[in-house]
Amino acid sequence: MYKKISQEMTEFLKDCPTAFHAVERIAKELEQNGYVKIEENEKWDIQPGGKYYVTRNDSSVIAFGIGTQTEDGGFNIAASHSDFPTFKVKEHAELEVKKKYLQLNTEGYGGMICSTWFDRPLSVAGRVIVKEQDHFITKLVNLDRDLVMIPSLAIHMNRSVNDGYAYNKQVDTLPLFGTDKSKKGDFKN
Repeated sequence: MYKKISQEMTEFLKDCPTAFHAVERIAKELEQNGYVKIEENEKWDIQPGGKYYVTRNDSSVIAFGIGTQTEDGGFNIAASHSDFPTFKVKEHAELEVKKKYLQLNTEGYGGMICSTWFDRPLSVAGRVIVKEQDHFITKLVNLDRDLVMIPSLAIHMNRSVNDGYAYNKQVDTLPLFGTDKSKKGDFKN
């Protein structure tokens, strides 16, 4: 039983690299189990015995069921916390450094342990807003391949790193995106 639960959790984490992906997946699973989506800003028509869910900003979800009798407690509510520490790519993402390489302009989100992000292959996933014809829509993106890395400095370039170094997220944790053969605009393409 525990192996099956672990496999399901691992699959969920692989399929849901962001809160937006997690909420989309949870909403699908709720609907497959008889839950009806209701809109937060509309009047709710909820019925005894009904199962409902609501999302906010496509990054959080609340599901609830209404009891059939007031003696049974009335209702059950489940809520999830779906965000987690990450780096968010800023609108003007590419930073050209001395015509040698490109970094992505990011901002850290959430309480993170900065050092755990260094020297490992990272990908890009999230929600983007695109213009289709005359209106804007949101789309989920999951590139699911090694694309960037946040390099750490060699110890001789930062001798104080083992003495409780305070990382500056705007300087020390910008991901390396490309080399001198890369050019601005490659990230959006």
